[in-house]
Amino acid sequence: MELHQIQIRAAVARAICAACGEQPEHPGDARGNAFRWQDYEPSAEVVILELRAAEAGEPGRSAVPHLAEVIAQCLEDGPGSAWQYERAAGDAVRAYVVH
Repeated sequence: MELHQIQIRAAVARAICAACGEQPEHPGDARGNAFRWQDYEPSAEVVILELRAAEAGEPGRSAVPHLAEVIAQCLEDGPGSAWQYERAAGDAVRAYVVH
């Protein structure tokens, strides 16, 4: 994976982690990750795929409510709790755009 893509994924993962109330630079969980933000890399990868699909012209894929639902599903919370991840989705979009 290209360095820039790794940096984007890390920035998006940190944004999701922080918006979920975690401290990104805190030690990781039992999965063996060094930092807590790394626990959110799978969610970040899916969000990035959605944002790239939006850039390719697929409507609605970059909408914050849609991304919140994607994050909720990645974190195994289900679509009914998507509203809890709207801040994480917005922060993830900002991190993606900045990088």
